[in-house]
Amino acid sequence: MDALRGGGEEPERGATEPEPRAETTTAEPPDPTLVDVRKDLDRAGVPLGVLTYADEDCRLHSVSLPDLGPHPGPEGRACTFSWVSGNQLSFGESPPSPIGDLRLRCRRGTVGLALSNGGLYAIAPGRCGIAWKPDGTPTFLHRGELRRFAPCFRDDLGVFPTRCSRTLLSRGDLERELRRAGWRRSRYVLEEVQWLTDSRVAGIVRGSGDAGADDILVVFEGRRLVTPTGFGYENLMALRPSPLGTHVTARVATGGLAVVDHAGRPVRLAMMHGRAITWSPDEEWIAEATEAGVYIFRAEDRSPIFVNVPIAASDLVWR
Repeated sequence: MDALRGGGEEPERGATEPEPRAETTTAEPPDPTLVDVRKDLDRAGVPLGVLTYADEDCRLHSVSLPDLGPHPGPEGRACTFSWVSGNQLSFGESPPSPIGDLRLRCRRGTVGLALSNGGLYAIAPGRCGIAWKPDGTPTFLHRGELRRFAPCFRDDLGVFPTRCSRTLLSRGDLERELRRAGWRRSRYVLEEVQWLTDSRVAGIVRGSGDAGADDILVVFEGRRLVTPTGFGYENLMALRPSPLGTHVTARVATGGLAVVDHAGRPVRLAMMHGRAITWSPDEEWIAEATEAGVYIFRAEDRSPIFVNVPIAASDLVWR
């Protein structure tokens, strides 16, 4: 019709329609929220470091601080870090020894001390409440008591290293010290422990009786309760010391955190409603995971400036 009207030219034979132009794309601009967060972290003076965290789907991630860039770190899945000490972290039941190549392992109601070649060095009844002293001494929990491996003596064999242990903190010690502190429960057992020094240990003690049960966050020097505590919780878990051992924290099952200092005195941080907490290696800064993201702030400021990092974390550690 156009040809009859003379309103257009018939395309030449063999001519093809021009190909449509490929759409050009530009690099996606950086998230302005993240850019602002980086500026806030830098302005606040947050030091260099690595924040490793488990997201809400239990996937592991690591980001560098303060620029929040991706950083090499542990891979895989873990909902929580079962063991943290200083800059080391573990996701299994058996944390590595701070000295040498010894490793503790749990199996069928026993705790074994294995060598680096897999050979079994010692074994004793116990469960997977494993903790290393700073000097490398392995300790574990058995029937609510804190024990360590010790040699046995037999008339026919002399020193026999297997199936022997010695009690460091008994249920009787717990009952005596907590009764002195005003607690009136009929039974006390240790649920978790973490060593702060070679002689000072923090623990979660469960006291039960006719009036119900309470979990108590305590610190012992040897067999003596360092500071009497009057605070009980419905359920505590995930006991963790700060990198230098000046604080100990535990999660409260109903929400929030319980924190004491190295002497067992309750500490009220600027923010207490988080689901997990970690200190920077020098303990000058705190990163706390909450439902609204991770908040980073100075540890000693009474009215700190909070920097909110939009990360959804179920657990985290600052290295």
